[in-house]
This record gives sequence, C-alpha cells and structure tokens, in this order.
Amino acid sequence: MPLEKQNKLTPSEQALWNTLCDNRGKAVPRGQLLAVVGYPAGVSTRTLDVHIQHLRRKMGQEARIETVFRIGYRLAV
Repeated sequence: MPLEKQNKLTPSEQALWNTLCDNRGKAVPRGQLLAVVGYPAGVSTRTLDVHIQHLRRKMGQEARIETVFRIGYRLAV
C-alpha cells in the first residue's frame, strides 16, 4: 500500500486492512473483524460497516473489499 494512503488510516482502519490483507480472498467473519478493532462480539454490526465504509473510501480502487452475505468481508484477489 502506498505510504501516503497508509498515513490517512486510523489505527482501527489499519488493523482491519492488515487483517483483510492477511486473509486475502477469504471471507473474514464479522466477529473476528470486530475483535481486531477491540469491540466485543455483541456490539452493533453497524459499527463495523462504518469502519469498512471509511476504509473503502480512503483506499479507493485498491480496496476491493467485498461484503460476504451473513459472514463478513473479503478482500478480493
């Protein structure tokens, strides 16, 4: 990832991005992603949706983050 884009990410967004990159092509469950940013599993899933929305906006075309229905998110290969 280009350094200028990396500097714009919050710590939570960076943690999500790293997790998605480490699991590229695999669906990462919502609960796992929530844990990465320090939220307990019972937190509203909308919290994660907003983090992903910000990450998609900041990363642009580089972030081909797909929503995996009833599972979580996946970074496309």
